[in-house]
Amino acid sequence: MTQRLSIKHLQVLVAYRSSGSLTRIAQLLKLTPSAVSRRIEEAEARLGIALFAKTGNRVRLTPAGEYVVRTAERILADLERAETVATRLGSNVREVVRIGMAAYRNFSWIPEFATHLRKVAPHIAIELAVDADGAGIDALKAQIVDVFITPHEAAPQTSRTELFSDELVALVAPTHRLAERRALLPAEVGAEVFYTYSLAVAPGFEYQKFLQPAHVNPVRYVMVASPETAAAAVRGGQGMTILSRWCVRSDLEDGRLVALTLGERGVKIRWGALVRAGDEKRSAANEVAQQLRAFFASAKSARTSG
Repeated sequence: MTQRLSIKHLQVLVAYRSSGSLTRIAQLLKLTPSAVSRRIEEAEARLGIALFAKTGNRVRLTPAGEYVVRTAERILADLERAETVATRLGSNVREVVRIGMAAYRNFSWIPEFATHLRKVAPHIAIELAVDADGAGIDALKAQIVDVFITPHEAAPQTSRTELFSDELVALVAPTHRLAERRALLPAEVGAEVFYTYSLAVAPGFEYQKFLQPAHVNPVRYVMVASPETAAAAVRGGQGMTILSRWCVRSDLEDGRLVALTLGERGVKIRWGALVRAGDEKRSAANEVAQQLRAFFASAKSARTSG
């Protein structure tokens, strides 16, 4: 059967998901807006269905369009991986493992881990899928990533390798009125503007473990795009946020942020590496998960002895 859509059609559809604007799609793909419109019209004509619908001044994907876009994302990700692996066939690399990370992100360790992996498993190379965090575990199940690093527990169809312990901390600027405190009491949050990237209640995290038992909420929540944005707002002296200590370690070491323990005991979390449960135990993804565990254990030991 001859496919009705080509790569050029899929690229336009996927670009719409990330931009939501025909003008922005044209910029991303280095096309004219009219060329983008023609590709969309051609895709719809070839399929005989509408992929987009207009509501007022807004254009949105139809259910059929949503389905095609989700499939297109996987196809383009597979193609990108195939091209990457193909260019490395002349070297010792036989496997490329894509690593995704949850919304709390810290990329500073990647270069050191890549060096570590080259020594112990030179047949494996890693790629960081920085655009997969929003897709979460779905990206793992859809094979967009092979290893997903997260503080959340294993989901159905995944298995988890424990990596290291961490804690959630309240973050304020050095000039904040609470900066001299060692620990934060729930009642003290009630007078604060609180920056957050999500209002979803995650089991085992700050709302369930710290705020909800005390029946406390901030004076105002401010929604931001990401944990990095929340940290940046707080660095400017505005309100507070609660994030993973590990993910803001450089800001704490540089003195740009101050961390306060949540209550007297703190709120502990554990990071793990999730892989697809169907992957063989000796697969490259599982090997990377085990090497991540060894790497972080070694890094912790080095910090302790130092």
